[in-house]
Amino acid sequence: MKTIFTLIYFAFFVASVNAQQASDYFPAETGYIWNYRVTTLDSQNKGIDSLVFSRKDTFAIVSNYKDKLANIVPTKTGTPQTLPFQPYIDTSFYYFDGTDGYDYFSLGSLETLMAQLDSTEVASSFNFVNFFRSLQNWYPLYKFSSNVNAGYTLLSKDTTINLSGTDYHFRFEYLATRLDDENLHTAAGTFDCKKFFLEWKVSVVISPLIPPVKVLSTKDTVWIAPGKWIVQDIIPTNEINLQAYGIDPFAIPGQKMEIEGVTSVKSEVINPETIHLFQNYPNPFNPSTKIIYTIPDAGISFAKLVQLKVYDVLGNEVATLVNEEKSSGTYEVEFNGKNLTSGIYFYTLKSGSFVITRKMILLK
Repeated sequence: MKTIFTLIYFAFFVASVNAQQASDYFPAETGYIWNYRVTTLDSQNKGIDSLVFSRKDTFAIVSNYKDKLANIVPTKTGTPQTLPFQPYIDTSFYYFDGTDGYDYFSLGSLETLMAQLDSTEVASSFNFVNFFRSLQNWYPLYKFSSNVNAGYTLLSKDTTINLSGTDYHFRFEYLATRLDDENLHTAAGTFDCKKFFLEWKVSVVISPLIPPVKVLSTKDTVWIAPGKWIVQDIIPTNEINLQAYGIDPFAIPGQKMEIEGVTSVKSEVINPETIHLFQNYPNPFNPSTKIIYTIPDAGISFAKLVQLKVYDVLGNEVATLVNEEKSSGTYEVEFNGKNLTSGIYFYTLKSGSFVITRKMILLK
């Protein structure tokens, strides 16, 4: 009997040692660059040649973000010709805990879409922007040790929305499933990938005795390669029909994102010993946008009084977003231009002798 327990313990110990950590799938050093080809999909999920664009992600820095030591990855998109000159328009945040890879869900560029939905007043007593802001959090999207085809729930939240005078009880769910591993051939090489299926699902809850009725969902399949992170991501076109709730049918075009190349460019590394000001996102924006900045480690000599101000093209100060002492870390602030006219604005981060300025566009 003792021998059996010894064998069981040994087998468990070996499995634990050999279990691949989630961080093994992410690049080990900052300065890593992903170059993607992104193809817009039509209603039949076929690529539209005229709607192909490029995307560039940069592993910029490792810093504290929302109480986690996060890998911060700014993103920008555009044509191959203009991409080098375009600003970063969004930022992804990842952190790893054992065999789980976490992604920080935020509205980001979706905030404009939600604001447009609110402006239609399809649900006059419900604010979509505020609701989805309440869901912003860290979620373990990628459970690398999860059993294949065993789904797991990341989020489940019920709310009531009044549509055309009738109250409906909706359930919003964020779900994930690890799929079978796949050997994926790409323009950047062949990779043995972990594969995940992600889904946002919205259902109507009629009664505790009746299973919720799904009314819409988003489907997202992600391929992750060791040391490379995401090498392919496919989101099919989503045809939405909510006529039963007084909403006209509409479609959300799909996208196929494929890795074209990966590089490690030291000149692109953001030095953790210097202040850094990220490009605001979304950009252009209407009426609000997010600005992220990083203050270096406390052991480095910096004036801790930090000022972040916004100016118009004539140099007039239109807003003071930050004017206080800050400890080391990464911070996010929101700028709302609802009382300003459309145009170009500049935001400047100042601490001691360090001054950084970036441009943003308010487009109403």
